[in-house]
This record gives sequence, C-alpha cells and structure tokens, in this order.
Amino acid sequence: MKMWDRNRPGGLPSFLRGDMGTSISQKPDLVLSGGFGKSTNSSRSGYLPISLACVPLPALQGINIYLRSNTDGDKKEAFTLLCSDKNPLTEQHRVRLSGSGVKFIYIPMGQQVQFREQTETRLLEIAHDPTQAASVRSEIVYETSVELINEVLSEPNLGAKSARLEKVSRAVAGLALDDPKAFAHLFTASHHDFYTATHMVNVATWMVPLAFAMGHESLDELGQICMAGLLHDIGKIYIPPEILNKKGKLSDSDFAAIRTHPQKGIEHLTKYPDIPPLVHTVTLEHHERMDGSGYPNRIKGEQMHIISRICAVVDSFDAMTAFRPFKEKTMTVDEAVAIIIKETPQKYDPQVVEAWVGLLRSADKLDQKQEKGCRREHQRFAINCPARLHVLDRMGSEWSERMGLETVAHNISRAGVGILSQNPVQIGERARVYLLGGGTLNRVREGIIVRSRQYNDGFLELGMQCAKMDELDLGANVASAAA
Repeated sequence: MKMWDRNRPGGLPSFLRGDMGTSISQKPDLVLSGGFGKSTNSSRSGYLPISLACVPLPALQGINIYLRSNTDGDKKEAFTLLCSDKNPLTEQHRVRLSGSGVKFIYIPMGQQVQFREQTETRLLEIAHDPTQAASVRSEIVYETSVELINEVLSEPNLGAKSARLEKVSRAVAGLALDDPKAFAHLFTASHHDFYTATHMVNVATWMVPLAFAMGHESLDELGQICMAGLLHDIGKIYIPPEILNKKGKLSDSDFAAIRTHPQKGIEHLTKYPDIPPLVHTVTLEHHERMDGSGYPNRIKGEQMHIISRICAVVDSFDAMTAFRPFKEKTMTVDEAVAIIIKETPQKYDPQVVEAWVGLLRSADKLDQKQEKGCRREHQRFAINCPARLHVLDRMGSEWSERMGLETVAHNISRAGVGILSQNPVQIGERARVYLLGGGTLNRVREGIIVRSRQYNDGFLELGMQCAKMDELDLGANVASAAA
C-alpha cells in the first residue's frame, strides 16, 4: 500500500521508534522496547526504523541503509537499498532525503546491536557536539539510556555493563553542565509511562539537572547521581511480575513485597564492586520520607542523604504523572506538584521541592509560566478515554477503513493523539481514531502514525500526528473533560 501523504511536513520524530511486529511478549513489566538493541521487537519485515532527522551518522558506519518503497495496492512492505555498508550515509544524503519528505530510514534487524554499540561509543562526543541541536542530543542520550536499562533489567549482570553505565551517566551529566536548558530537553524526550525501564531513566535524567540547580556542579558527582537514578529500582527484578503488573489496588501482602525492593536492590548491587557507594545509598533510601514514614528503615530528615531526598521527589513525581492503561487517573504536572507541595515538609525536603518546582517553571511545564505567554505550540492534555482505531487503505481516490481496533487514548493535543493498543500498527500508516468519551472526547481524529513502541505487558504506544487541525479550543474543553 502506498504510504499516505509521504511528503507532508511534520514534527520531529524521536531518535528511534520501533516498528512493531505481531508477537507480544508476556514477560514481566520491567522493560520498554522502544530504543534499539536486543530488547527492540523486530518489525514484521525485519527492518528497524530510524529517525533520519536525529540519527548520528557515525553510528551508521558499516550498516546497510534502506528506504521503505511500497507501491499502490501493495500491502506487503518493500524496501530498497539506499547505502551499502561500504558506502555510508552522508549529510548530503540526509539533506536530500529530508527535502523529499523522508522521515525514516531502515536498517536490518541483524545490524541493530552494531548500531547500538556504535552509538554508545560516540555518546560523549554526541552529547557535546555543538553542531547538533540540544534537543536532538538530549533525545539521543535519553533513548540510549533506555536501551541500556532495558538490557540491565533483562540481563542484570552489572559487572559487564558498569563501564557503559558510567559512559551514559557522564553523557547526561555533560548535557546538564553544557546547557542551562538541558532539563527542558530531557523532560520533552522522556516517555511518560511507568514501565520500570523508562521510569528509571526519567528519574536519572531529571535528578541530574535538579542536583545541578542545587549546587552540585562536579562532572564526576553528577555522573554518579545519574547512575544512582538509573539503578535506584534495580531491586524490582526480584518482585513477582504478577504484582508489578497487577491491575487495581495492591493488597497488604502485595505492598509488603513491593517494599522489599530497596533492600533487594542493595543486595544485588553489593555483588559488583565497581558500583559507586552513592548508588547503594540512593537505592536504599529513595522511599524514605522526612517524617520517618517511609521505608525500609523509617529514617527521617537529614538522616537521608541529600541525593536520596532529590530522588524521592523526582521518583514520586514520575509515579504520579505516568500513564498506565488500567490506572484510574493520570495526574497532570500541576496536580502532581500540588500534592508534593502539600506533603512538604512532612515527606519531602522543602529545598528540593522548591528547586524542582523552579525547574518545571523554567522548562514551561507549569501553568504559572504558561500564563505569561510561554505556552508550548500544541499543549498536551492527559486523558484516559476508550477509542477505536481504523487503519486506512487507499482505494483509487478514496480511503477505506480496515476493521477497528479497541484502544485507549491517553493524551491529546491539537497536533495529535497518544494511543495504547494491543495490536501493532505500522509507522507511516494513515489512521482514523474515534474517541468514545463524553463531551469533547466524543469525536474523530485522523492522521498518520509516526511513533510505535512496544511494552512487555502486551501494550504498544502509538503516536498519531493529526492531518487536520481542529478549530475547537482544546485547552479549556479537554482539560475539563479529563479532570
């Protein structure tokens, strides 16, 4: 089938978005498949889509590069070799392809590990590259971090990965030192779900600019702080998947099992002498609270390390704002901040909270700043709305709907819709989404699928960029409908 409106300009896609296959893993809720490497689910065609706009060209050395080349009426994917492993992709190629409307290039799944290794090798160079936009550098570092933590959770031998963890951590630290707006870029790059891998990366990449804002300015210290965030939930590898995946309220016994993960994390980390002591401390203390109401040791106040107090705020914030399809309500940034402020100083360090709120304001994530005219181009609203998705096929000059897929829409803006589905949809497909909520959320959106990544509990996150802008004022109506 011909790709709809291939030359349509659109927003910048993520550094790498997995084109998902038909099989859905039933492994524990720990990793997100959306970066690159072993954990990425292969596409049905055996090729991995890479964002042309963001990919670092040195990472493609020695790799065959393909373009997707479907024809009218042909629903089977076809790919054409663009550059062989002997003729690397150049910046001239990128400019020419971008000018023709190409968003993704493709590499064989058999070369994905080589691609990942070459990206990691150059990660510090990429993080400091002045020729790359800061937002692009942040997204590359973020996605590389997600992939590495996927591996750590799937194969938790930290001895074989400590050098890679240090490199990724120093790259994040370097971003914070180089750019005062690093937090805004990292926050934008982050995935707002609560799968353990992305949660750990979110916490790590937000802790670093927060610690920097509080006066921690050493590259070595910031690198250790990042590693502490990356590994703070490592103990969850020992929690039964049926508890991590449980839909609904945890029982007392479930919660008792969850509360063991800091201690289990410490026991795991002690097997690896190269892991810095700060990582041990934060792993053990990130669920402690200022009034002694936390766990596992009910310590309070300054008995907690300052970096543990930083982790506690960021960890709680990400848990509150993360989306899961069976979660009753996803909090907005403002709602989560309001709860954290309400529980300060009882649970959270006031200085940490003040610095965290300041970062969110400076990054234009709070309404207080937006009221001053700094609103993002297309404000996104969290929703939890049943939806039916139809992939569209061209029949001559008309489009017809394939059988509908039952899905959940979890965010919406003028520019697009974020969707959770248990069925794969290919990047580049045109789709129509029927929102089945009440009021403003009873409507139809149409566009092109620009993002697809798979979670190991059977859900895929799809991003649809809308083809037609709605004249309705989403700001007031969706906010009230989602409340």
